[in-house]
Amino acid sequence: MSEGLQDDMRSAVLAEYERACEEHGERNASDHESFAVILEEYDEATDESADFKKILKEFWNDVKGNDATAWQLDQLKDKAIMAAAEWVQVAAMCHKASVGKK
Repeated sequence: MSEGLQDDMRSAVLAEYERACEEHGERNASDHESFAVILEEYDEATDESADFKKILKEFWNDVKGNDATAWQLDQLKDKAIMAAAEWVQVAAMCHKASVGKK
Protein backbone atom coordinates (compact mmCIF):
# COMPACT_ATOMS: atom_id res chain seq x y z
CA MET A 1 0.00 0.00 0.00
CA SER A 2 1.35 3.40 -0.93
CA GLU A 3 2.31 5.97 1.66
CA GLY A 4 0.13 8.48 -0.14
CA LEU A 5 -2.95 6.34 0.32
CA GLN A 6 -2.11 5.81 3.99
CA ASP A 7 -1.75 9.57 4.42
CA ASP A 8 -5.13 10.07 2.72
CA MET A 9 -6.67 7.56 5.10
CA ARG A 10 -5.14 9.32 8.12
CA SER A 11 -6.67 12.56 6.86
CA ALA A 12 -10.04 10.85 6.43
CA VAL A 13 -9.81 9.48 9.98
CA LEU A 14 -9.07 12.93 11.41
CA ALA A 15 -11.91 14.48 9.38
CA GLU A 16 -14.31 11.81 10.67
CA TYR A 17 -13.05 12.37 14.22
CA GLU A 18 -13.74 16.11 13.89
CA ARG A 19 -17.22 15.44 12.47
CA ALA A 20 -17.98 13.06 15.34
CA CYS A 21 -16.72 15.60 17.88
CA GLU A 22 -19.10 18.23 16.53
CA GLU A 23 -22.00 15.81 16.79
CA HIS A 24 -21.16 13.91 20.01
CA GLY A 25 -18.50 15.91 21.85
CA GLU A 26 -14.72 15.72 21.93
CA ARG A 27 -14.38 12.92 24.45
CA ASN A 28 -16.25 9.86 25.55
CA ALA A 29 -17.56 9.77 29.10
CA SER A 30 -15.57 6.64 30.01
CA ASP A 31 -13.51 3.76 28.70
CA HIS A 32 -16.73 1.74 28.76
CA GLU A 33 -18.36 4.20 26.36
CA SER A 34 -15.25 4.16 24.17
CA PHE A 35 -15.38 0.38 24.00
CA ALA A 36 -19.09 0.39 23.12
CA VAL A 37 -18.67 2.99 20.37
CA ILE A 38 -15.64 1.21 18.88
CA LEU A 39 -17.46 -2.13 19.02
CA GLU A 40 -20.52 -0.68 17.29
CA GLU A 41 -18.39 0.73 14.46
CA TYR A 42 -16.43 -2.54 14.24
CA ASP A 43 -19.69 -4.50 13.91
CA GLU A 44 -20.83 -2.21 11.10
CA ALA A 45 -17.46 -2.52 9.34
CA THR A 46 -17.43 -6.30 9.54
CA ASP A 47 -21.05 -6.44 8.31
CA GLU A 48 -20.10 -4.38 5.25
CA SER A 49 -17.07 -6.60 4.69
CA ALA A 50 -19.23 -9.71 4.93
CA ASP A 51 -21.65 -8.24 2.39
CA PHE A 52 -18.71 -7.58 0.07
CA LYS A 53 -17.57 -11.18 0.42
CA LYS A 54 -21.06 -12.46 -0.43
CA ILE A 55 -21.26 -10.35 -3.59
CA LEU A 56 -17.71 -11.37 -4.52
CA LYS A 57 -18.67 -15.04 -4.23
CA GLU A 58 -21.70 -14.46 -6.46
CA PHE A 59 -19.49 -12.64 -8.96
CA TRP A 60 -16.99 -15.51 -8.97
CA ASN A 61 -19.77 -18.04 -9.58
CA ASP A 62 -20.96 -15.93 -12.51
CA VAL A 63 -17.39 -15.58 -13.82
CA LYS A 64 -17.09 -19.36 -13.86
CA GLY A 65 -20.39 -19.57 -15.75
CA ASN A 66 -19.36 -16.81 -18.19
CA ASP A 67 -22.24 -14.69 -16.93
CA ALA A 68 -20.49 -11.88 -15.02
CA THR A 69 -21.76 -8.32 -15.40
CA ALA A 70 -20.43 -4.80 -14.95
CA TRP A 71 -23.35 -4.24 -12.56
CA GLN A 72 -21.79 -6.76 -10.15
CA LEU A 73 -18.50 -4.88 -10.30
CA ASP A 74 -20.32 -1.64 -9.50
CA GLN A 75 -21.90 -3.38 -6.50
CA LEU A 76 -18.48 -4.60 -5.35
CA LYS A 77 -17.00 -1.12 -5.71
CA ASP A 78 -19.85 0.48 -3.77
CA LYS A 79 -19.68 -2.14 -1.03
CA ALA A 80 -15.89 -1.72 -0.77
CA ILE A 81 -16.36 2.04 -0.37
CA MET A 82 -18.96 1.47 2.34
CA ALA A 83 -16.65 -0.96 4.16
CA ALA A 84 -13.72 1.45 3.89
CA ALA A 85 -15.87 4.25 5.30
CA GLU A 86 -16.87 2.07 8.23
CA TRP A 87 -13.23 1.19 8.92
CA VAL A 88 -12.41 4.91 8.85
CA GLN A 89 -15.07 5.35 11.53
CA VAL A 90 -13.49 2.55 13.59
CA ALA A 91 -10.12 4.28 13.41
CA ALA A 92 -11.69 7.66 14.21
CA MET A 93 -13.38 6.26 17.32
CA CYS A 94 -10.10 4.65 18.41
CA HIS A 95 -8.48 8.07 17.98
CA LYS A 96 -11.29 9.73 19.96
CA ALA A 97 -10.85 7.21 22.78
CA SER A 98 -7.11 7.84 22.87
CA VAL A 99 -7.38 11.65 23.02
CA GLY A 100 -8.24 11.60 26.71
CA LYS A 101 -5.42 9.16 27.42
CA LYS A 102 -2.59 11.35 26.19
